Amino acid sequence: MTDATRTPARELADDATAEAAQRARETLATQCGTQLPLLAGAALLLLEPASRTAAAWFGVAAVLLLVAGAAVWQFGTERGREDQAGVLLAEYAVLRSVDPGVGRREAADATAEGFVAGRYIAWSLALAAVGLLLAFGQWDQPAWAVPGAVLVVVGAVVHLYAAEREARAGRRWLAGPPGPPRD
Repeated sequence: MTDATRTPARELADDATAEAAQRARETLATQCGTQLPLLAGAALLLLEPASRTAAAWFGVAAVLLLVAGAAVWQFGTERGREDQAGVLLAEYAVLRSVDPGVGRREAADATAEGFVAGRYIAWSLALAAVGLLLAFGQWDQPAWAVPGAVLVVVGAVVHLYAAEREARAGRRWLAGPPGPPRD
């Protein structure tokens, strides 16, 4: 596109805390929707329930709470959003195809490239994780293995959906980023 045919793009304001907070909520939901089911499913698939004590299951619960707490701390609190503001704004701009503004365009371009490349990593990791967990699951205990398999598959589907959404946005961004032409 030339400058004459380029449509004016909405630009993020200098103080785009609402946009960063929105992307943080999306990231928090995706991380919890991915990591918690995968970890819980892996525990149900791999740990033989009869041989584990209550302390072992409390340990599994503690790990799940730790992962959820870390995600909430990083993306659910104002302090965490402040620390991640640049990344969150770049991701928001790419996903919404909005000009991030002066000084933020390079980060958004790099984010778009990362989204496109991340798609292939997401698919390989998800397929490998699901395949290994399902292959080595405790299938002699179907009351534990079947819910574990369902949780693992749900976590992988949520992860792949988010990766595909990001990859589509990244390709759209790289094909024609909003804002002034890049050098």
